[in-house]
Amino acid sequence: MKISVVLPVKNQTAKLIGNLKSKVLPYYDSLRIDYEILIVSDGSDEPNQNAMILAMHSLPKQVKLLPYENHKGKGHNVQRGFLAATGDYAMFMDADMATDLHTLDKILPEIDRYDGFVASRHCPDAHILSKQTLARRFISWMSRKMIKDRFHFADIHDTQCGYKLFKSSLAKLLAKKQHDDGFAFDVEYLYLMQLNGLTVKEVPCSWTDDPDSSIGHPLRTSFAFYKEMSQIKKAKASYLLSEEEKESLNVSSTLQGNESKVNVKAKEGEHAN
Repeated sequence: MKISVVLPVKNQTAKLIGNLKSKVLPYYDSLRIDYEILIVSDGSDEPNQNAMILAMHSLPKQVKLLPYENHKGKGHNVQRGFLAATGDYAMFMDADMATDLHTLDKILPEIDRYDGFVASRHCPDAHILSKQTLARRFISWMSRKMIKDRFHFADIHDTQCGYKLFKSSLAKLLAKKQHDDGFAFDVEYLYLMQLNGLTVKEVPCSWTDDPDSSIGHPLRTSFAFYKEMSQIKKAKASYLLSEEEKESLNVSSTLQGNESKVNVKAKEGEHAN
């Protein structure tokens, strides 16, 4: 088994390199599994990009930096990483390591049972160790409410935690179907899975707020996020998979049947359109 770990980053080169050396590489080495780290720093300024290129000389060969493209959205960076992944599973996590790396410990024992896994800060047994500012917590609460009202994800409490893992075949299909380059791409992924009866498990995590977040204008970002969600709803037809696409995925919904479709399917009495 091989896991591809995508790290989208924007102007946090020093933090990412420090986290890689002190946390990420020791943790994945301890798992004794094959893995690769794919860094995508599109949107970073020139000094940070140059620093990233220089830092690569001090990192092992399983850490790779994708060629720079001048795009600024996190969704774009994750998309590029998924398309370049060579593992059996592909995941992404934020450069600040706000989500505890050991969340993967909870996923590995049942990694083949679901098509995807999403870390959550708001489900039972999750722990927020360092909270956001009051303003950002309010915006986060409003975003969760709007997502729930528009998409009716069953049993998904937190779509925006920056830590998700998918079977690689699904990750690549999600990336190919992806329209959103910004911060709503997580919703887009889950919406496609909901529409096609794919399975996802929400995993409680320990999470620590990063005061140096690259989201510089939370209110402006929120307005853009709401606009992106409307565009995702309008693109519904493009997310419906053909029978050939479904068969190519070899996903758990095909292997286990309808009883496994419990997490992203719309609740009874609600509509996903």
